[in-house]
Amino acid sequence: MVLELFVTSSQMVLRHSILKPTSAEFRNCSDMSGTAALKVEANVVVLGADRVGKTALTVRFLTRRFIGEYGDIESIYSHNVIVDGRDISFNIWDCPYSQDLSEVKCIQEKRTQWADGFILVYSICDRASFSIICQQIQCIKATKEYLGVEKVPIVIVGNKRDLHHRRTVSSEEGRLLALSTDCEFYEVSAAETYHGVLLVFHGLLERIRDSRTSAKKPAGIKSIVKSMSAVFARKRTDSV
Repeated sequence: MVLELFVTSSQMVLRHSILKPTSAEFRNCSDMSGTAALKVEANVVVLGADRVGKTALTVRFLTRRFIGEYGDIESIYSHNVIVDGRDISFNIWDCPYSQDLSEVKCIQEKRTQWADGFILVYSICDRASFSIICQQIQCIKATKEYLGVEKVPIVIVGNKRDLHHRRTVSSEEGRLLALSTDCEFYEVSAAETYHGVLLVFHGLLERIRDSRTSAKKPAGIKSIVKSMSAVFARKRTDSV
């Protein structure tokens, strides 16, 4: 089931559409009957400049189909899949690009607070779009740091790999950016293949899992320290 929420300046339209599961997904669901599946929810924000293929990438993940032309519409999708025996609920916020700084700051904070992870898309044929995601990474990390979040799951995607003859951003530049900002990096063609797009969302899911695991560790350490302090306190009391 996909839930699409289209928001424009004048109206809000809610629409449901049903996606048929693949045979592999159907088998996985059947195998899990009678067992309690571990459900995981992941809120994902997709960002990038106009005409880089953000929506095409998202819709390819949701439907396996490629649709090349979209309007400048903000959408939220909900998509359930089985990954490694787990029931994963992706909530995907596909965001249009805006150059209005006052609007960007306000909505960026809301998106960053809501999101568990980010997919930042640029076109390998558009160097300006690459510069935009560099700025967006800085904004996301600054906002998350302000909110007290240390690890931010981000995947950088160089799209339109099929148009390599028009390339203006090298693969190495994408990899170096990801390495310097502690992000994951993929180069894909949403137009040509589904598998590469699938890797993007699964890669982000792994980062979200790692982030949640590391977020739990400080609490565990504090709990251990607290327990040890209590033990030593009892020993001192017993010796008196």
